Amino acid sequence: MFDVVRGFMLCCFGLFALAAQANLPSEELQLQTLQVYTCRSINSLLLLRGEGFQETHAAQLEKDLATLDGAVKAYAKADDALRKAHTEFVTQIRNGVSYGPKEEDLPWRYNQDLSRSLRELLNQIERFVPATADTNQIPLWELPVRVEYLATQYLGRAYISGLELAREQPQEYLGQDESVLVPLLTQRIDQLPDSDATKKLRTRWEYLSKALLDMNSKSNSGVSASGRPWAPIIVDRNARAVSGQLMLMSQQ
Repeated sequence: MFDVVRGFMLCCFGLFALAAQANLPSEELQLQTLQVYTCRSINSLLLLRGEGFQETHAAQLEKDLATLDGAVKAYAKADDALRKAHTEFVTQIRNGVSYGPKEEDLPWRYNQDLSRSLRELLNQIERFVPATADTNQIPLWELPVRVEYLATQYLGRAYISGLELAREQPQEYLGQDESVLVPLLTQRIDQLPDSDATKKLRTRWEYLSKALLDMNSKSNSGVSASGRPWAPIIVDRNARAVSGQLMLMSQQ
């Protein structure tokens, strides 16, 4: 009798384990979350500083950092290099919160330190991303990352005179600006199957992409290509909406 009960319990435990395993997010989803929330965290910091340390932006920053922290801890392949890069990134974010609200309150090397910590963390995550045969055909699950990275570039230009790209990595998105990434994203979004959701996505992306293309990142002038004022709050809001919708699509 004991053996029967024991066998039944082991069977149940096995089923529970399989069910739990089936409900775990895929590795692609985990990598997507890691990269998206790295960018969103820095975007929230820039909004917090640039918009006068409003409570809404402070709360959003904490939420983004918590999601990123949870993603790092949940990622089974996370090694010392990834965890170290994450710790350094969070340190730079916290430093940015601690400095005064004006741009002149920032240490003169802060842009470089923040840029370096961003590149290092994203590079550490990228080590685990499977290689793509066609670099011009970005997998659907990677599209939200590119959208958020462009938003990071835009907010960096708007608030702290820009963040440094990984120019030594021109084949990677970390070394690419809006002149490369926006056309690639437009092409991939146009290729998505038609639906009401896709139609709304394309409309929002068309609006967002115009702002991103106005970034003028190859210039050191600090002004947009059109001369229009920066619109970082609108860009961040729309980037989150576009990347969020793409994340949902990639998980279906």
